[in-house]
Amino acid sequence: MESKAAKGVHILIVDDDNAVRNLIQRGIQSSGYSCSIAESGEAALKILENKKIDVVISDIVMPGLTGIELTRLVRERYDCDVIIMTGYAEDYTYEKVIEEGAGDFIQKPINVKELVIRLKRVLRERELLSERDRTNAELKQALEILKINLSGTIQVIVSTVEHKDPYTSGHQNRVARLACAIGREMHLPEDMLEGIRMAGVIHDLGKIAIPAEILSKPTRLSNIEFALIKTHPQIGYDILKHIQFPWPVAEITYQHHERIDGTGYPGGLRGEEILLEARIISVADAVEAMASHRPYRPALGIDAALEEISRNKGKFYDPDVVDACLEIFREGNFTFDE
Repeated sequence: MESKAAKGVHILIVDDDNAVRNLIQRGIQSSGYSCSIAESGEAALKILENKKIDVVISDIVMPGLTGIELTRLVRERYDCDVIIMTGYAEDYTYEKVIEEGAGDFIQKPINVKELVIRLKRVLRERELLSERDRTNAELKQALEILKINLSGTIQVIVSTVEHKDPYTSGHQNRVARLACAIGREMHLPEDMLEGIRMAGVIHDLGKIAIPAEILSKPTRLSNIEFALIKTHPQIGYDILKHIQFPWPVAEITYQHHERIDGTGYPGGLRGEEILLEARIISVADAVEAMASHRPYRPALGIDAALEEISRNKGKFYDPDVVDACLEIFREGNFTFDE
């Protein structure tokens, strides 16, 4: 009778000895498994092309393809496990057979009960791996959905900030795009680039607490007004610090106006005390701001912006980040136009 565990499982027996094939087939079928037989490796491959096989049980020494050669082809081409049988134990060690991709190894003459036990173990391992792969796929899908939802939520917040400060509409997204381009030029890993993108699109979140008349003031800010503007990295950090991002978004937001020589704000951090992601956004932020129109001045243009970061390379801005930024504009690999 077919057991619940054996339902839907199909085994392929490969041996050039008809008596051995039939003996094993009867034993496998009496345990509830469906079973096909093949007299050679070549015949086995034809069956595998047309039928879903879960486990191949194959002799090693056969005319034509050997069991080892068949194992390699099966592991390369099919979602299938292999159990190897041999009467030449001195020539084929367990370690050698497993290295070739087999799931188990059994010596002849075959004890059918032992073979069935080994088959059940291989099938159980196969089931566990399938469950792991399924769980990993479900987890990956859930993470992608979470990332999409997180990105959507962040974009809503960005739109709120930009609605309050229409003169910098699109600023954060443009900074994020340039920062990611700089990161790619520096050959940073994709996960780090995603964190830079996320921090870039939200780095000015703290401006939501700054009065709109200060953000859009068409003349030079007073010392008091500028001091208020300088609070936005801290405000952004305070809003974001309790959100469990996969990246240090709150810290990057806090540090994006820090300078290499310690003259930045709000913490007066120096050099590598500043996260690399923040050093990248700092350069991207400076270039975008100078290249774009502001209430208190017309756009200065890309050339002026690049001259500014070049002049202050190693003083305000990380030299490697500046070099990467200059390179992408020099090579024409970036434009602020979508």
